[in-house]
Amino acid sequence: MKISTSFLFDRATERMSSLQNKLATTQSQLSASKQVLSPSDSPEQAAAITRLQGQIDRQDSHSKLLKTSLNRYKAEETALRSANDLLIRLKELGVQAANDALGPSERKSVGVEMQAIRDQLVSLGNTQDDSGNYLFSGTRVSTAAFGKDSQGHIVYQGDQTPTQIPAGVERTVQYSRSGTDVFSRVVRSDKSSVGFFDALDQMISSVNSSNTSGIQQGLADLSQMHDSLTLSQAESGSDQNVVQQQLDGLDETTLRLKSSLSDVQDLDYTAAVTRMNKEMMALQAAMSSFSKISSLSLFQYIN
Repeated sequence: MKISTSFLFDRATERMSSLQNKLATTQSQLSASKQVLSPSDSPEQAAAITRLQGQIDRQDSHSKLLKTSLNRYKAEETALRSANDLLIRLKELGVQAANDALGPSERKSVGVEMQAIRDQLVSLGNTQDDSGNYLFSGTRVSTAAFGKDSQGHIVYQGDQTPTQIPAGVERTVQYSRSGTDVFSRVVRSDKSSVGFFDALDQMISSVNSSNTSGIQQGLADLSQMHDSLTLSQAESGSDQNVVQQQLDGLDETTLRLKSSLSDVQDLDYTAAVTRMNKEMMALQAAMSSFSKISSLSLFQYIN
């Protein structure tokens, strides 16, 4: 079998080119910190990376929604707790005003504080979240939940459309609450229904006019209001717990997915550096061999 000088040169060149390509690939992997630089390098591995990254993105999107909801629930909880505290103070003032020992001027002084508390309750009803959305306006988040009509009465300006978000397998929680559910109407013994703030205004008017029967009715109304707010506070707290549990589960799932993605995608630096050193040594040896082969020829042999 005859082996020409051209054949030896071609084989040596192919060998060095192959080693240079391998070395360049390893160096690129080290630079990018990735095992797969393009889908053609490993189609199956690239598909796995795409699938895992898609699952992580979906988890992150759901997690962001739940975190936004959690912040909203915390703002709700603060507003409802403050409203309950104010109702307790109103009841104390109502009991004080019902005392026959108080004269008209003293009751009017009590009425002044009750009016200030009523205004604070309206303000709490118009509480906004971190994004500037009104908490108790239903889906009309850009409209204040409570405002005044032409006669100066407090009216609800939101809607009663329920909004829910997923919080687990076949589990949803309420995202927005209607102001009329939280600051609900009171039903009196005569079956008449009176709005939350209308009932407060009537009680304050009764205190200012020393209307004892009206004050007693106001005290009964306050008990219903307190029960309604307490229930809303409990519902908000329950939803908050559900969302927190779902977030914890999402965090665990995301951590597991990221670990799997790291196994498929991230480069083992120790192995890559070791491989690069071997490839560099092999390339140097090939270049050294090529320099010796290139100096060989038939004329040199004859000489």
